Amino acid sequence: MLFTVYLTYLSVSCMHPDIVKVEEKLRSIRRGGYKVILYLTTLILSLSIVNYIFGEAPFAEVPVFLQPYRESIMLMRPLLIYVRAALIFIFGYLALNSICTIIYIYALRVADRNTAATIKSLARISGIAILLGLVGSVFNVSPAAALTIGSFGGMIVGFAFQTTMTHVIAGVFLLITRPFSYGDTITVAGQTGVVKEIRLMHLILDAGGEEILIPSGTVVTQILRRKTSQQN
Repeated sequence: MLFTVYLTYLSVSCMHPDIVKVEEKLRSIRRGGYKVILYLTTLILSLSIVNYIFGEAPFAEVPVFLQPYRESIMLMRPLLIYVRAALIFIFGYLALNSICTIIYIYALRVADRNTAATIKSLARISGIAILLGLVGSVFNVSPAAALTIGSFGGMIVGFAFQTTMTHVIAGVFLLITRPFSYGDTITVAGQTGVVKEIRLMHLILDAGGEEILIPSGTVVTQILRRKTSQQN
């Protein structure tokens, strides 16, 4: 047994650091997924239990063993809507945090920590706007009002992250279309260098002894010159 544990320790310790990091990220993503499922399942069960106790749909009546307390339960029924709203907000927020963590881990694959943190914050704000809309629906807020709340939240998010989102969308466009490859020599925005890394927020050029960071939005909107093999 000890020999097996020792061999396992040696195999893990001899793994390449990058492989270890990837494994850690995968484990974090799996844990985040399990948490989301757990929170949503707990929310559904909690709402079902509350409906069961108060005799709400799909249950027809207060349970038999609670019939002696029926009058007290009926007195508390006006508070039922607040209980539902609180459950949806609490477990929804916990699930949102786990989803944002998963988004952050994925973003780290194509962006630096600051950019990934910005994307996480953007996802959190958008999620809270949606969550507030769901909570509002519990209070029988009209669809028009819920749409107004969502639109207002989206407008706030848009203004707050306008520049960031411009570069992030441009970075996604660069990663998908690949107008140049790693190792290509290009000139953009008056800067010439070898493509070292393509991130969501920046294109990194190696200019020989120094790195040039060009915002992704600038790369997309500027004329780009790429040195071909014939020019070499």
